[in-house]
Amino acid sequence: MNQRKAGAILSNIYVVVINVIALVYTPYMLRMMGQSQYGLYGTANSFISYLSILSLGIGGAYIRFNFQCRAKHDREAEKKLNGMFLTIFSVLSLLVFIGGLIFIALSEKLVESTFTLQESSDLRIIMFILTLNMMVSFIFNVVMMSLQAYERFFFIRIVLLIAGIITPIANVIALNMGGRAVVISEISFFISLLSYIIFYIYARRAIALQFSFKGFDKQVMKELFVFSGFLFLNSITDQITFSTDNLVLSAVGGTTVVAVYTIGSSFKGYFQQISSSIANVFAPQINDIVANNGNISELDMIFIRIGRIQFYIVSLVLIEYIFVGYDFVCIWAGYDYKDAFYIGLLLILAVFVPAIQNIGLEIQKAKNMHKARSIVYFLIALVNVIITIPCSIKWGGIGAAFATTICMFLGTVLFMNFYYAKYIHLDIRGFWKSIYSILPGYVLPVFGGIIINRFWRLDSYFEISGAAVIILVVFGISIWNFSMNSYEKQLLGKPIGQIKEKMFKK
Repeated sequence: MNQRKAGAILSNIYVVVINVIALVYTPYMLRMMGQSQYGLYGTANSFISYLSILSLGIGGAYIRFNFQCRAKHDREAEKKLNGMFLTIFSVLSLLVFIGGLIFIALSEKLVESTFTLQESSDLRIIMFILTLNMMVSFIFNVVMMSLQAYERFFFIRIVLLIAGIITPIANVIALNMGGRAVVISEISFFISLLSYIIFYIYARRAIALQFSFKGFDKQVMKELFVFSGFLFLNSITDQITFSTDNLVLSAVGGTTVVAVYTIGSSFKGYFQQISSSIANVFAPQINDIVANNGNISELDMIFIRIGRIQFYIVSLVLIEYIFVGYDFVCIWAGYDYKDAFYIGLLLILAVFVPAIQNIGLEIQKAKNMHKARSIVYFLIALVNVIITIPCSIKWGGIGAAFATTICMFLGTVLFMNFYYAKYIHLDIRGFWKSIYSILPGYVLPVFGGIIINRFWRLDSYFEISGAAVIILVVFGISIWNFSMNSYEKQLLGKPIGQIKEKMFKK
């Protein structure tokens, strides 16, 4: 429980710190690198991110099988499980290397009409470095999954936080010394490698991580690939949904259009980090409940309780983005990036509902009932590609984001809520009734945002910060009085009371 609390707190600290750093660092990087280099880096990431599907969704299955071994107190079976996963991921890392080389060879053909010769050369180098980075992440996947299964969230977040702080500092130094996109990718690779080595050393000492490569359980391996097959399909779906846009735009618009879309998409990334930081901490608890045949009412309680908390957080971010986001983007990235605000808004709306229901995905995986979701999402992702191409040609990045939003709504909202209620047997009606009860507290902050937009011209960071703080204060007061239940008030009020008590004693 202490690890979960510490993990949840550190997850939020990590998200806040990393996003604040990104908000400060990104405009500097944009100006130092220029749209061309930034778009180049975004294109390379979009290419190589497709290689992540070679994980076959196996990583998402580890926690479930690990809990099965530990529920039986079978340490030897756990060692064999670790050895089997490491063997599989080592083979997959070789496939990543081969796939990376193929993508590098194909990339020149795709962008030959929109990239210069130098841009094309740099693209291939960056893609090679990113391929090596992904290979390393595959090999160390078992280490990371083991630490999560044993709920060592505190250490994981501390290392990630330190790495997240060091990376932009190193990048700033490199950019001042004349480095560009290639150097930035090299720095990212070396810091990632060092972080993984630290995780491995810690895992050996803290949880006695061991591997056995003798006598793999064929039945477990069979179950693993059946279970992971649909997670693999889900990985393909995510790549098609969120990486295809950049590839299409690079082919029809060039690096500048990709740069604008990448900035807009980054806001969606910040948004997802905020929502997923809490859900990840509860994945082991959910697997524990399912592995020990827990009651569905326990899962309902977690689903609704965490969903409400996530709704408070992500809806605040959305409100702030709507009312101060446009002015912020124009000052932060430059007026040339103004379309990034609309791209970001569309993509945030696309992931808003799954952001407050991502505990549901952990429940699906724990119950081995994620197959239908994967198939439906994949079909919708294919439709998304078909729609994205003409929308990108006609309306650029905004068109691509609009196509993604429409398709995501069909899958994540309409289908998924039906599936949760009908087959997972979660109390979806109770969930939305609970969310609806929160809404009265949103009248005042939304009204305040409208007044700010109507009468206050935000043309400096100081004024944007002032407007954001006003919305935040009104939001906090309003939801405390009109939205929060007694549990949520206690959850927020208890640490505040402890801080006051300590200050009073001093």
